[in-house]
Amino acid sequence: MDSPVWVYLLGLAGMGIYGLRLLIQWYLSEKSRHVESPGIYWVLSSIGAVVLYLYGWLRKDFSIIFGESVGYYIYMWNIGVLGLYKRVPRFLVVLQALFPVAILVLIVRDLPTFTETFLHNEYVPLRLLLFGVLGQSVYELRSVYQLVYSYKRKASILPMGHWVMAVTGSVLIIIYGLIRHDWVLVLGQFSIVFSIRNIMISVSSSRLMSSVATLLMVRPTQFGFNEQTAPDNHFQRQSSEKDLREYALGEFDGMVNVLRERDIPVLVTEDAQGYGSPDSVFPNNWFSTHSDGTLVLYPMFASNRRNERDPAIIREVMRVAGTKRIVDLSHWEDKGKFLESTGSMVLDRKARVAYACRSPRTSEAVLDDFCRKMGYRSILFDAVDRDGNPIYHTNVILSLGGDFALLCESVIISPPELTEIEASLLAGGKKVIRVSYEQMRCFACNCLEVKNRDGKRYLVISDTAEKTLTAAQRTVIGESAELLPVHIPHIEEVGGGSARCMMAEVFPRG
Repeated sequence: MDSPVWVYLLGLAGMGIYGLRLLIQWYLSEKSRHVESPGIYWVLSSIGAVVLYLYGWLRKDFSIIFGESVGYYIYMWNIGVLGLYKRVPRFLVVLQALFPVAILVLIVRDLPTFTETFLHNEYVPLRLLLFGVLGQSVYELRSVYQLVYSYKRKASILPMGHWVMAVTGSVLIIIYGLIRHDWVLVLGQFSIVFSIRNIMISVSSSRLMSSVATLLMVRPTQFGFNEQTAPDNHFQRQSSEKDLREYALGEFDGMVNVLRERDIPVLVTEDAQGYGSPDSVFPNNWFSTHSDGTLVLYPMFASNRRNERDPAIIREVMRVAGTKRIVDLSHWEDKGKFLESTGSMVLDRKARVAYACRSPRTSEAVLDDFCRKMGYRSILFDAVDRDGNPIYHTNVILSLGGDFALLCESVIISPPELTEIEASLLAGGKKVIRVSYEQMRCFACNCLEVKNRDGKRYLVISDTAEKTLTAAQRTVIGESAELLPVHIPHIEEVGGGSARCMMAEVFPRG
């Protein structure tokens, strides 16, 4: 069927909008080395759907109308999840939601004419029409899959299955367009290139997630009780030991030996003289590395810990990680706002979720800054001890393994927040292991799952904490990782942190 030139131009405009959304999404994904789901992608998807809806109507092509109908409200759902509707006047959102309804009303008002024109189209035989609908169905089912996948995780995500379905559907649509001599449809499927590239990025990202991290550990030559952190870290205890530093050094060296005996990569550095920081043994509080080549530096609550961001150690971390980008959040210290890395946050790197409990060391503003720059979604909650004091770090009440999560539920004071946390953990494929308050006080959650060079998993945990685990807890952990207890009683008691705090993961860039 011949149509006016402007109709084809309208169709090309719709395809161009779809192409632009993929170009932006592809660029951001290449930049982060992770398949991104930016808000602009869904906004342009929604606009493109309206334009192509009109094009399909003008071309009297039911397969196009059907295809656009499938994804329309899914685009709206993703826009809503990303919070973008907060910036849009209410009436525009209502108009957007009513657009397909208006088209449906027009169809129902004159259903016989619609059926005759669209389904009994002399230019589109029924057999060809069904083939076109099949192609659009496969292509648009990618949106349904994306919705189900994202809904379970309460976040907008573009998973690999979405792109596999997109490639399959594109091939069918190209064949349909060639048979129909609809070059708009054929040209519009140039997006298959981006879909294939997103599959490649997904595969690469999954491999990066499984890469073996090197554990940076800082030898505590100036270890002691930190007066500046004691007011809010209620795990710290004063010690009368005269040889406290020697005890700490012995425990540190013993832990390093235990790790290296299992062929777990460990990088040991010395804390620089003149730090004035007795907590340098806990390097995971001031930096984090990411498999896209990013190094993040964080604002520290205690002023005597800020010099732990030693340039020499940073250079060594950058060398091992292959760092290509630094995100420096330390400027927030000037505003009295803090976020102490993987102490304040427990990161689900695969699901891109940052769990964080509010405390003087965990500012919502800095957390939002981190999530925006690193592509994470935050779950923020309140957690207090039995005296009503805020838990100073999230990593003493939550630890994530590959297939499990250790969680002390009793300290989370809001039932809805606890429900959200558990739902997110389950959606991320974690089996929740409930830890008692007494176990938490013994640092049962302050542990870290690591891999050795052969890919074998270990859960590094203090022997104090390991002794509190029940048989049932050990069984669940054992299905994923081998327990690896380390002897660090003086570091735990005086420093107020345990095994997890002593290990900062240095992920290699892919």
